[in-house]
Amino acid sequence: MTQRLRNRLLKTRLEPWLALCENGIVQIYGPYPPSQGRTRWRLQVYDPATQRKISVTAANRDDALKLLAQLEQEVKSAKPKTVHEVLEEFLEYKRSVLSKEHFVLQLGMKLRQLIPDVTIQSITPQKAESYYLAETRRVGKYGVLKPATHHLCLRRAKEFFAWLVRRGLATSNPFSGVEPIGRVNTGKLQPRESEAKTLDALLFAKADAGDEGALALLVQLYLGCRPSEVLALTVGCCEAEATRIYVPGTKTKNARRKLELYPPVAALVQRHCAGRPVRERLFAANLPKQPSANWMYKRLHRYCDEIRIPRICPHALRGLHSSLALAAGATTHNVAQALGHANFSTTARHYASPESVANGRAKNFAAAFHAATPSVEELLGRLPEALRAQVLAEMKR
Repeated sequence: MTQRLRNRLLKTRLEPWLALCENGIVQIYGPYPPSQGRTRWRLQVYDPATQRKISVTAANRDDALKLLAQLEQEVKSAKPKTVHEVLEEFLEYKRSVLSKEHFVLQLGMKLRQLIPDVTIQSITPQKAESYYLAETRRVGKYGVLKPATHHLCLRRAKEFFAWLVRRGLATSNPFSGVEPIGRVNTGKLQPRESEAKTLDALLFAKADAGDEGALALLVQLYLGCRPSEVLALTVGCCEAEATRIYVPGTKTKNARRKLELYPPVAALVQRHCAGRPVRERLFAANLPKQPSANWMYKRLHRYCDEIRIPRICPHALRGLHSSLALAAGATTHNVAQALGHANFSTTARHYASPESVANGRAKNFAAAFHAATPSVEELLGRLPEALRAQVLAEMKR
């Protein structure tokens, strides 16, 4: 092996190791002569900050001295990787998970805001705690950050460093022990069932009269989609006379799914699609680009004011969808019980496809929302014959 090749191999081995070391604190020990059972001279590079060490060997003393000079040069010229430098690699990885470049750029901005551009190994648990504490006090566009906002930043930082550890770019996750501060307000204000039915009737009437904002909100209510997902729908996403809707998904690639739409809403959507190009946006097609969720916020608030109920946000319709679907019956529990699972999360994660779960919820929602009170005759008709005869005999007394 030539000296040039040996130098290149040494550099390849040392570079990633030195990238995790702090400038000026790496120590080199040796060269040590061969000990019992060994035939080669040995040098050791040691990092006191992380207590990591790496050993390299040479055939004889002269080669070991040359190796020592090379090691000193490598350590001197080594440049430890900084947070913002490896952040670019992390964002490239996230591009395979997140569906839009906008989300990747937003993630990068939030992490740069939280963590300064210092060397990776210089971030201790104490420094990580101080970075997060500063984030909880940061003033944003609408005042001091809400707990939900800085909790999300902390989760992002933990995910980032966990990825660095898996890649061998960090020796530990300094954010792993940082506890979130403050209490998050969970859930959105949902209308009472009577208010929801009044709103539903208004949306149907307005959608039937050609109001596409009302129709967009009906689609969200009956499918449980995000506002951005509804606004991203195209005419081509509507299949089988709009009874099946393909949702491209706006957050992660796992959000892509095909859902069944309640037939009366599907009929209105099908009419809205008639004669239009398949690639045209289903809603707000007159605008040059897809509008923000505010497009649906404004219309929903106007409808709430019209029927004099408290204003709700479009995300509350997602919550209402889930609440009424679950109230329609314990189907998820029954499936989990049949498979012997302690809870439905295992069933959904390993057995039920996301589409089958979502379609079951959509059907349950529509059934709960439009179920009529059964008559006495209908209730009696559901009983076994022997029990029905017994009940009828008791009723005649």
